[in-house]
Amino acid sequence: MSRQHWKRYIAILVIGILLGGSVVLFLYGKEMEEMMLVKQSLEFQNKKLYEENLELKKSQNISRRKLTTGIEEVRVTVLDPKPHPTIEVQVVEWMVKDLSSLKGKKVEQVAEVHQVLHEMLRRREYVLPDRTMVEVRVKTVVIGRTLHLFVSVEVKKDDVLKKVARNFLFLRPYTPT
Repeated sequence: MSRQHWKRYIAILVIGILLGGSVVLFLYGKEMEEMMLVKQSLEFQNKKLYEENLELKKSQNISRRKLTTGIEEVRVTVLDPKPHPTIEVQVVEWMVKDLSSLKGKKVEQVAEVHQVLHEMLRRREYVLPDRTMVEVRVKTVVIGRTLHLFVSVEVKKDDVLKKVARNFLFLRPYTPT
């Protein structure tokens, strides 16, 4: 009988080891499957984020190129005290027309010569179609993709034709006498 008990205990031990091992393998297998699924989803997310990162870098490079491309627009803002609205519109049109040559220039180029821009527009005088003379003074210049000028406008009281006539009276005649 003792021999039978010994074999029985060994058989129960082997059966226990097999059942325990199969339960451990089953649980470990489920855990491995979950980890593999998580790994695949993380790899997919990593790939997606990498592609988004590349797209953002490309768009950032494009936006940098746009910044360095140059001036796209010229805006003029008249500061207080504002003249009559029609005079204001005409002055803005004249200034935009005068500065249209700066469109397409690189922002860095215009920024380097901003002093020349200030000197050029320091005391600009325009004669409007209704023969009024206005003096434009630049207060502030903002240089970017849009060149934005803040100016003050002063309407001159002198009659323009008298001023022009005075200038012509003091000129020497072209024909020799």
